[in-house]
Amino acid sequence: PRLLSQFFFADERVTRVVAEINGLDAELDPQQYLVLLNQLHLSQAHLLAVLERIMDECIPTQRHSRDYLVKFPEELLVDNLGNHMLFAAECLLAGTFLEMEESDGAQLRPQARNLLCSLELVRTVLREQSLSQPNSYPEPVRAVLIQFDRLFAEFEL
Repeated sequence: PRLLSQFFFADERVTRVVAEINGLDAELDPQQYLVLLNQLHLSQAHLLAVLERIMDECIPTQRHSRDYLVKFPEELLVDNLGNHMLFAAECLLAGTFLEMEESDGAQLRPQARNLLCSLELVRTVLREQSLSQPNSYPEPVRAVLIQFDRLFAEFEL
């Protein structure tokens, strides 16, 4: 029932699916590749949901304002905007085509890089915390969560 334990297992699932994708030849087994991509999408969505609950518990008054979300279409907000933002950041860094002007992409790439680096740091810190003291959020944990929340909000905006 502990959030850090839930995070640990959600993070393990993402890591396991990524390893399976990396070990698969998509050209030889395109169906399995699509299955794994779907599993990755679902496991990342679950990981982000648990992370969101951790931030709500750990840094509720230090969360970055999300007032701008009222401008987004409701169907996008219901369908896990965070997961879409994470996917967009990964696509930007990979150089995958997104429907935007090249100048906008060039401007967003550093933000995407910072966001994904921050997510990796959060994953590392929370994994370590879940193994050492799963009942507390010391200041270093809080600091990386605040940083990630700020970067995520800036990338969404």
